[in-house]
Amino acid sequence: MTEWGEFSERLAEQLSTLTTGSVLIIREGGPPGRYAQFLQADERLEAQLVADHYLDPAARAGETGHRLITEAGWRQPEDTVYGHNWETELPWPSTSAAYRRLGAMTVTGLRDALRITGPETLVYEAWTRGHRPLRLPSLGLRGN
Repeated sequence: MTEWGEFSERLAEQLSTLTTGSVLIIREGGPPGRYAQFLQADERLEAQLVADHYLDPAARAGETGHRLITEAGWRQPEDTVYGHNWETELPWPSTSAAYRRLGAMTVTGLRDALRITGPETLVYEAWTRGHRPLRLPSLGLRGN
């Protein structure tokens, strides 16, 4: 897979199928460590996009990236004691349109703000309760 639009659609589909307790992390295959992560809780899907706090200066979104992330719909964390990542959430269950919107927000963050060149550079890790591995082949990414 080499197109961000296809990745966004596949991500939206996979997010809609996560079961309670599932975790999905999509990250670069190597340094500098840019990522998005998702947790399916009982009543909502929680999503985070890595913030500059965790990144080397060259990998940071910077002022322009922050504007793009905010315009896409991500919000800065209110509690910077326990987390610095950009956040959003969807109620569960949500509509397919809501999942597509979250997929697009994730692409905006990774591609436009954090400057990841393409989804082919990404890998995923996923698991469910008890840390049992979760295979998501239709995501179109290499599992790690």
